[in-house]
Amino acid sequence: MDEEKMNVVDIAQSQLGYKEGPNNDSMYGKWFGANNQPWCAMYVSWCFAQVGMTSKIAAQTKKGFASCDAGLKWFTKNNKLVPVGQAQPGDIVFFQFDTDAQPDHVGIVASNDGKNLMCFEGNTSSGAKGSQANGDGVYLRKRPYSLVMGVARP
Repeated sequence: MDEEKMNVVDIAQSQLGYKEGPNNDSMYGKWFGANNQPWCAMYVSWCFAQVGMTSKIAAQTKKGFASCDAGLKWFTKNNKLVPVGQAQPGDIVFFQFDTDAQPDHVGIVASNDGKNLMCFEGNTSSGAKGSQANGDGVYLRKRPYSLVMGVARP
């Protein structure tokens, strides 16, 4: 794994414990220019921006992406998807929590044990209770492969 991606993991980890304000008010939304919106993708984009890698994730703007759907479509179109079993730290993972065809959430892979991904995620909940796709902060979450819709390697 290259040094840039390890730095992204370090940046993502440094944000653990961040909590949003009322109505999805977040530093990531303010930075992206779309505050008071679900901010999981903006958190991922912010982490990549801190290490100068936005050109590798510029799905919607030069800053990255705010929409999980737009991000997954862009990575797919640019042939950047890898099998979930090959997910590595620093990869971007898109999740599906319901039955529609749209990704619901996105995070940054911290580790892969062959059945589950440990991921740094913004705008999720700390446990099984609460919204997984529109929670209140940045947490390290364990997600089974069954919830993964796609893994992108920037």
